[in-house]
Amino acid sequence: MRQNISCSGFTLVELLVTLTIVAVIASITVPSMDNFIRQSNRHAAVSDMIGLINLARNTAIMEQQTVTLCPLDENGECGHDWSGTITVFRDPESDKILNDATEVIRVAQSHKGGDWIANTASRPYFRFMPTGIANYAIGNMVWCPSSREMNSAAQLVVNRGGRVRVSEDNDGDGVPEDNKGHPITCN
Repeated sequence: MRQNISCSGFTLVELLVTLTIVAVIASITVPSMDNFIRQSNRHAAVSDMIGLINLARNTAIMEQQTVTLCPLDENGECGHDWSGTITVFRDPESDKILNDATEVIRVAQSHKGGDWIANTASRPYFRFMPTGIANYAIGNMVWCPSSREMNSAAQLVVNRGGRVRVSEDNDGDGVPEDNKGHPITCN
């Protein structure tokens, strides 16, 4: 007595068609995922820096004393390298030097995936007075992604009143413009 045994499975053609479809979907998805990661890094870096700037300004107002935001060098003085650790501290002498560790309000690491470049004239800091005004320390900061693709860059502008805003892309080319209407750059 013979039994009919039915075997089911994929044919070679069905398997090749399925693999082709998966390859096409992957080739479309991977580049958009890379862009999503770059934009997420940008958003996180910008949000964190806005938070630090607002913390410095609000602390200056609430505690009625000068507060400085900057990267510190090995001597506790404000330096120019914004790609590492950034410190918000009470600066009662307004000398841009952290003289006492108890004056530290917050220490933050710059985000991976890019660097901040501060354009604060010749000053490597943002300083907020007890009124909240960014006295002698207005300027902007540019987030430059590691890829240096300017459509993933961002610019923060701190005005004299101590308020921060994000520059916008007004001409639709994907790159935010500075206050003169020129695309921001990562120099």
